[in-house]
Amino acid sequence: MIRIILNRTIVRPALVTAFALVSALSAHGQTSQTDSQTLQAILAELRGIHNDVRLTAISQILLTELQTQQTVVNQISERVSDIRLQVSNLQAEEKRTAAELAHAEDRVGEITDPNEKAAISGEIDRIKSAVAGLKGREEGLNATLQEAEGELRSAQDTLDGIQKDLNATVKRLRPVADSQ
Repeated sequence: MIRIILNRTIVRPALVTAFALVSALSAHGQTSQTDSQTLQAILAELRGIHNDVRLTAISQILLTELQTQQTVVNQISERVSDIRLQVSNLQAEEKRTAAELAHAEDRVGEITDPNEKAAISGEIDRIKSAVAGLKGREEGLNATLQEAEGELRSAQDTLDGIQKDLNATVKRLRPVADSQ
């Protein structure tokens, strides 16, 4: 992560020096062309320092936003993973229940005792009801998963936008940083 820290030991002395030069030049009352050029150079330097301070503050704000948004993305991503795990577990339970249903249906055809056949038929109805309940839960989880994945895409897009803004701000600071 890029950290840009405003170094007060560089900015303060530069500002103090600039103000001292401006005061000294105006105190002498000199109005020559060189003094005017010097004042213009000092003014340009002060504007540059002001711009650097502003860009540094903006980049620090963007860094904070980036960290906050990354936390949001991580939380939603974890929620999506949890829901996917729940769906997977539910599907495994559905397979087990379907296998149990198939086994009970096979057994009912082999049994000749009417009482036992009735008991297994009741068991088959219970298993079919359980399968239907599992399917309903799976549909609900899939809907929740789609919603969470949409939230994740949106949060990731926001994170990408903040990163883009931060990169642009840092890029605007680089020429100044490279020349020092």
